[in-house]
Amino acid sequence: MIQVCLRTRDGIAFEQTTRTEATPIPDYDAIIIGAGMSGLYQLYRLREQGFRVRVFEAATDVGGTWYWNRYPGARFDSESYSHGYSFSKELLEEWEWSEHFAGQPETLRYLKYVADKFDLRRDIQFRSRVTAATYEEDTRSWTITLEDGSRFDARFLITAIGPLSTPTLPRIEGREDFKGASFHTARWPKEPVDFTGKRVAVIGTGATGVQTIQTIAGQVGHLTVFQRTPNWCAPLHNGKIDAETQKKIKAGYPEIFARCQETFACFLHTPDPRGAFEVSDEEREAFYE
Repeated sequence: MIQVCLRTRDGIAFEQTTRTEATPIPDYDAIIIGAGMSGLYQLYRLREQGFRVRVFEAATDVGGTWYWNRYPGARFDSESYSHGYSFSKELLEEWEWSEHFAGQPETLRYLKYVADKFDLRRDIQFRSRVTAATYEEDTRSWTITLEDGSRFDARFLITAIGPLSTPTLPRIEGREDFKGASFHTARWPKEPVDFTGKRVAVIGTGATGVQTIQTIAGQVGHLTVFQRTPNWCAPLHNGKIDAETQKKIKAGYPEIFARCQETFACFLHTPDPRGAFEVSDEEREAFYE
């Protein structure tokens, strides 16, 4: 028998276990599914602590949401500087967001920059879709199976696929027989789509739908929008970040990230708990404006 002693890495404790000589050692300490914002961060942190880590990513590059969602008008709808990583002061000093609310191309460039700066790609296997994850009780490890049939073992499994990884298509009779061009915003083609003079229909008015609609409305010949539930929308008030504002943002990063820790969704803004009619008409209108 081999006794595996209790170890700690930066305060993380590992349980005491025993195994026989015949028990195989897992291929990796940890396997991460997905190389989006969360997956890249998990890779950086675990590798920093000395773990053997592998990331499996279905796409051809890093980015996750910002790799797949390249539809017209795609951008982050909270302040760019609250969306970036806070773990590296050097990274915060180096990177400068060009807009208060960055578009998809800029956010994707940022994530590629991070992957290059911290040499993360060497531990990422692209074009590798995970089809199964099985926990093995006898070895207390995970077996990960890829689409090509290859298998890998790890002590820990971290799924970083997020809530936006699987597109939902409308269940409309005859949809598969439609002869025209059709696209899902989560699987938009890399090549530009020309809507000039076309009759276009958009299904859905969530944030993605709103961004797409306002971007292509001036290009199409006729636009029809199918909406189930109306959303409340307000002007984004986006703009370029000038040099003086850039200095203030960099100097204010500690306060920015402290604020994000306090809010409901970890953004700079947070919902107001009051009901619309719990305040005066004047206060409500001032707040909305």
